[in-house]
Parts: sequence; structure tokens; C-alpha cells
Amino acid sequence: MRLRIHNPCNEQTRYYRNYNLFWDELTDKLKEKYEIVENRYFEDAHKTRFNVTFNSLTNPNQGLLLMECEYVIENMDNGDFYVLSVADDLSYGTLGERNNPKLKKVLISQFIDYKIKGHTNENFYKYSPWIYFQSNLTDLEQYYKKRLDKTEFIDKLCFWGTTSERPILEHFDKSLLVGPNYIGDSNKYFDNLINYSVALSIAGVGELCYRDIECMALGVPLIRFEYQTKLYEPLIPNYHYISIPYDTTLPTHNGVHTDRLGNGNHSKQIEDRFREVILDKEFLNFISKNSRKYYEDNLSPSSRINKTLEILGL
Repeated sequence: MRLRIHNPCNEQTRYYRNYNLFWDELTDKLKEKYEIVENRYFEDAHKTRFNVTFNSLTNPNQGLLLMECEYVIENMDNGDFYVLSVADDLSYGTLGERNNPKLKKVLISQFIDYKIKGHTNENFYKYSPWIYFQSNLTDLEQYYKKRLDKTEFIDKLCFWGTTSERPILEHFDKSLLVGPNYIGDSNKYFDNLINYSVALSIAGVGELCYRDIECMALGVPLIRFEYQTKLYEPLIPNYHYISIPYDTTLPTHNGVHTDRLGNGNHSKQIEDRFREVILDKEFLNFISKNSRKYYEDNLSPSSRINKTLEILGL
């Protein structure tokens, strides 16, 4: 089978995010089994969309406009194709060819079923939850091992990140929340993070954030409202993370409830749950081990390629 890979990248964007490295890993893995043609270099990969056209003899549709966080596998023999997207929202790359019978599957990291159904209707069956990634190329194993050696942790909520899109952070008890001011480079960030019993998870543009995956990799328990976003292997509330039942009074953005826009009532629910569990070291250790195991089995560099190929049927 001959496959053509479409994925806009250049030397500047190639290792901008951890998923950029994953695109290379996936391409190399596919080369072990298939004849691969690469359509990847694009000078403006991080500035504008990459115009992909298919072989008109096997797939007469116009093609797609891709971002650098998207990847397309095209079967050059019959025109079938697959789309993989780490985009924070639905995009032309994920929706543009939804009616095309040659489109076999779309893997979406930020998979919120009711939103996707509203845009795909009878084509919803083509869409699948996937996996998600850490932010950059930092080796997280060194920090995971350092945390294993610790016996005492700081019993406060920790969150460091941008605040402009997360007004809910303004409502947290300042004596309880460490952050959210900028903490410095990755080494300093992870060295601090592993000292805490619990990390706060608040949505960004997409509900899943890189920090969520990073905390799982480090065995730092997350606390948050129950995820709406589905991964291919489900994240189980109060098993893989500390959960508060989702509150439908949370404000919406682009048709989706989002905790980042919450108010004092919503922050208080998280604080109350935090106070319930913070002294239960057995439960926190239970969450830590389960989240780390989930990461190892589904999201780590050693598992994510095979998991992706399993979902695709390749």
C-alpha cells in the first residue's frame, strides 16, 4: 500500500510542540510497513493554512486546509484518507471533507461529542476520540522519578499559567491557590510542580490542556470538574483524577460549557472538594498511581504510536 503524508512543517515548527515530534515518529513507524510519500515541508507552517489536494483520479474532492497541528494519511491507491487533529477547536481540516465518502476516520484530541455531532450529523460515525500530548520536548521521566523519592508534599492547590482567558482563577481563595503567576522555564516549572499534593486543572482554549497530561506523567493528582472531552480510552472521574460533577450553570463558549469562565460559585465547588480529599493520602496516592498508569498505557512516547495505529486500523 502506498500512503502519502500531508503535514505542514518546517525547521522552526518541527519541534515547536511535542505533537510535532509525534508526527515524525508516526511517519517513521508507517514507513516500516508502507511505501510513504511525504508532503510536509511548508515555509509558512505556523502562520497560515497548508493547502492539501488529493489525487483527482482516486479522490475528486478539493482537499483540505491544514494547520501544523494536523496530519493527513492518504491512501494513494484508492483515495481513502484519515485526519488527525490536535487543534483546540474544530477546524476546516476536521470538518471540510466530512461528506466525502473517501474520508474514513477523523481522530480529534478535543473530542466533545455533542459539539461534533452538531457539525457532522450523519457523518458523526467517522469521528473518534484520540489522545493528547504534553506541551514541549522536556523529558518528564526525570521529574517523575524525583517525585517518587519525595515523602512530603505541599497541601495547596497549584496552577501556573495564563490568566487572561481564565477569569475563574480570580475567584479562588488566595490562601489556598499557589499561582497563577508565571513561574519560569520548564525545568523550574516541573521542579516546583512535583512538590504539590494536587494540581488544579482549568480549561484553556480547549478543555484538555498540556498541563493535564504533564501532571498525569508526573503522578500529580488533578482536580477539576468532570471532563466533557473524551479520550479513546476513557478517563474515569475519581479514578484517574479528582472530580467534581459537571455544573451546567458554567458559562458557554462556542456552544460548550467551560470551567475557565466560571464564577465564585464554581471555584468554591473545587475548593470544597479539595478540602474533602487533601488529608486522604491513601486516595491521593490511588489517583496518582492510576493517572500515571493511564499515561504509560496510552499517552507516553512508548505507547502513543501503537495506540494511534490501533484506533486507525493501520
